Amino acid sequence: MTTLRLASLRTALLLTVLTVASLIGLGPAMAAGPPASLGEVPVLTAPNAYGPGIWHHAKQGKTWYGSYRTFPDASAYCIDAGKKSPLPKYFKNAKADTVASARTAWALHEYAGSTSKDVQAALSAMARLDKALPHDHKVPPQKPADLGKKFSGAAKKHSTILAEAKKLAGPYTLDISLEPVMRMPVLEPYAAPESASSPDSWASDRPDSDKADDKRPKVLGTPTDEATLAVSLTSASGAQVPDVPVTLNVAGAAKAPTTVTTGKEPVATTLQASAPGTLSVTASAKVAPQTVRVFEPTSGTRVQRVITPDTPDSVTDKASLDLSSQPKVTTEISDQTPTPGETVTDEFTVSGLIGDHTVTVEHTLWQTATAPRQGIKNDDAREIGSVTSKDVGNGTHTSDEVTVPEDFRGWLYFTETIAGDKATKEWKGIHGQPRETGFVPWTPTADTEAVLEGTSTHDEVAVTGLRPGSEAVLVVTAYHVESEPEQSKEPDGTELSVQDFTVNADEKGHVEIDTEPIDMPVGWVTYVTTIEGSDVNAEWTSDWGVPAETVHRLPEEKPSAPPAPPTPSEEPSKPPAPPEQPDMPSTPPAPPEQPEAPEKPETPSAEPVADTPEAPAATVSSGELPRTGTTGNGMLIGLGIVLVGLGSTILLISGSRRDRE
Repeated sequence: MTTLRLASLRTALLLTVLTVASLIGLGPAMAAGPPASLGEVPVLTAPNAYGPGIWHHAKQGKTWYGSYRTFPDASAYCIDAGKKSPLPKYFKNAKADTVASARTAWALHEYAGSTSKDVQAALSAMARLDKALPHDHKVPPQKPADLGKKFSGAAKKHSTILAEAKKLAGPYTLDISLEPVMRMPVLEPYAAPESASSPDSWASDRPDSDKADDKRPKVLGTPTDEATLAVSLTSASGAQVPDVPVTLNVAGAAKAPTTVTTGKEPVATTLQASAPGTLSVTASAKVAPQTVRVFEPTSGTRVQRVITPDTPDSVTDKASLDLSSQPKVTTEISDQTPTPGETVTDEFTVSGLIGDHTVTVEHTLWQTATAPRQGIKNDDAREIGSVTSKDVGNGTHTSDEVTVPEDFRGWLYFTETIAGDKATKEWKGIHGQPRETGFVPWTPTADTEAVLEGTSTHDEVAVTGLRPGSEAVLVVTAYHVESEPEQSKEPDGTELSVQDFTVNADEKGHVEIDTEPIDMPVGWVTYVTTIEGSDVNAEWTSDWGVPAETVHRLPEEKPSAPPAPPTPSEEPSKPPAPPEQPDMPSTPPAPPEQPEAPEKPETPSAEPVADTPEAPAATVSSGELPRTGTTGNGMLIGLGIVLVGLGSTILLISGSRRDRE
């Protein structure tokens, strides 16, 4: 009996211990984990119900950090940790509600398709910890970083994805803009800038008061037929959202892109308008949603609710730009040294027209007598003529011809005008463009006359055809030759002198000068006149040997001196010796008395040469001896010779005087 009582007491004590142990969870079930009611029980018979993930053993029970294959086309994530696994059978015909949670929505949109268990565990943790979502947790949710070594990879992904979501989650703003592409100013302007009044009176009609009140900002350059399209997609934090395709619908542009992809900076592309008018762009993009879809189970008890990614959102924007052709004309005159009476054309290039747009260009040819200044219309500018080029597009063209007047001297240049309309910006070229300008120099000539005065000579020069008021340099060169010169282009002879003169033409382009006298040698002297060329006057040189520029000096004629009359002591030429005579008596007869010597005539400046008469032959009577000494006949003969010589002298002198007269 005592033994039975002891056995009963031992049995009662064991039952009591077992009961207490069962109450505090120390029974045999501990080997298999916590009770099924306090944790998620893996469904070993439905292994395909789970996506990538990691099991976690909490004190309260097991829980799955990962995705579920509740739905065939999307990953699902539980929001009630510790309840039954959300098997597909519990969600037949389930309807979704949406809950706004931009960061979780972005994370699921970006990473739900990942096959990484760490990524899926991180997404599951974000869904369980999202305070914007409803929860009925049976096992407390935790961050992967708090779940031990097994979750170290998931912890890194969780941190990364959460940071990205904070930066890139919506709501989103798609922004596009269109800005005209500007043509930069050129060093050599071809038109007055829009922002400044034209220096030409004909190119600007606005009163000065209007100009002073113009507050418009100055435009650097002019628009073209191109526009810059800028596209940016920003998140709620203001960050640029990269790698999102943007669809473009462009109207009014040629060969426009249909898509662009966003980047970490706004993306720009260039559109070229196909015609004047409105260029418009509509852009749209698919972006991460700001909501998640929440599903309630349609059968079963204590089954987890799940969320899935919502469908992407769409963002759009549009922009437009009115573009008109902004023509620019660059030109070059066909001949910068045209010949009066011939024609010139305007070689011009048009740019800035949109697409196949064409315009009409008016060309005006101007003349000035003063050098043109770029951008300024001279007071003396006059129109020579004008022509029209119709239906011209972008490219290089040639205008019709304009005739240069026959008497033209000076500068001439083209200007171009394109009228403005709804599709075209007005264009007015400026005066004095160097490449548009030609020049016909003044062509002076000189009338000259060489003058001989005694033994000196000089040249009288009259110049015409100079540019009125211009300065010119004249060079007059004298040449000496022994024979009469024949006119030629090339000078010859000995250069006697070179004289240069700087002169100023009067209002008619005329000037006169006289050269300094020079000694005139015997022979011919001919002058050559040169007008040196300048920036306004052409060079001119006279021929050599022009009769009007030539003078002649004869040598002085000196007559020969006549022989001096014989003196009384001089005897005339002796006749030939007579034959021998018989002996003369020793005492000759007394000589006759000598006559007085005649007066000596005045010696002329040029003595003529008189012929000497032959002495008469002496007549010797037969039987007579020749007489010696002076005889009466000899004296008479001598006197006759003297008289003949004197008469000849007088005749020569008289004839010479008549010749001189």
